[in-house]
Amino acid sequence: MAAYALLVDGERVARAGSEPDVRAWLAKYREEHVVDDPSAAHVQIIERGSFAWLTGGKLVDQEQFR
Repeated sequence: MAAYALLVDGERVARAGSEPDVRAWLAKYREEHVVDDPSAAHVQIIERGSFAWLTGGKLVDQEQFR
């Protein structure tokens, strides 16, 4: 199972241990940023697998968490 790093404008702001955790964090982010970033365009999601310490992880599309 992969872990996830959640970034806003390139800065890590949270970590999530599962896909449901990412979905919950994104929903909360969209709620809090209705005025300035309702589509969460400033959010990047990095999937961190077992070799993340070496590769840095993989950027994943937000669409899989909607």
